[in-house]
Amino acid sequence: MRNEDPMAFFKGMLFGAVAGAVAGLLLAPKSGRETREDIKKLAVDMQEKAVDIYEDAKKELRKKIAAVKTAGELVDETKYRVLVRQVVNEYKKDAKVTASVAEKLGEQLKADWVLVKKELMK
Repeated sequence: MRNEDPMAFFKGMLFGAVAGAVAGLLLAPKSGRETREDIKKLAVDMQEKAVDIYEDAKKELRKKIAAVKTAGELVDETKYRVLVRQVVNEYKKDAKVTASVAEKLGEQLKADWVLVKKELMK
């Protein structure tokens, strides 16, 4: 299934991270007010982190696209998917994100092909 909504990646990553953290917070011996404040702060932090990861991955992907274009190669959808896989593998290898988050990142970057194609046609 292909997801064209760029925010879907952030929502999925945020939901997974927050769900696990909320469970931990709810089991901690704190007052309701403190717990709610902790949950709000965690949600904001996780959203910011997801955006940063996505933007960093897009930057890396742009560098790879530029290198391919400089080499005189055509960047079509197949080549784009290969470049996305390279970026995702680098994120996994460097332990910048978990394997499941890297896969979601890859899915989102692949879904961005329509936007990238428009940029390449300029």
